[in-house]
Order: sequence, then structure tokens, then C-alpha cells
Amino acid sequence: MEASRSDEPNLTIGFSVFTALLSAWALTFSIGGEQLFGPVWDKLVMYNVADRLGLSGLA
Repeated sequence: MEASRSDEPNLTIGFSVFTALLSAWALTFSIGGEQLFGPVWDKLVMYNVADRLGLSGLA
């Protein structure tokens, strides 16, 4: 499947936004989220969210 010329700007913008979000996420973990967000970090980390909602399968 080939993208038409009219789709190229949309694809470029979407890929750029995705790359920026992924880079920001990776940078947050490499710096250390707890240093950036403080005690709120425990509420933001996905495995803690999964535990609170009972989705992790750990009892």
C-alpha cells in the first residue's frame, strides 16, 4: 500500500509527534522519574496503576 502525495504531510506530522512522545517517555525514565515528579511518580508508573486496578494478576 502506497501513500499518496496528499497523505505525506499527515504521515510526517504523525511520525514526528510519535517520535517526540516516545523520546520524552524514554528520557523521563533515563533521568529518573521520581526526581522529576516526586511522590506523584508512584501514581504515574504503569505497573503501579495496574496493581491498583487489579490488572497485574498479583494478589
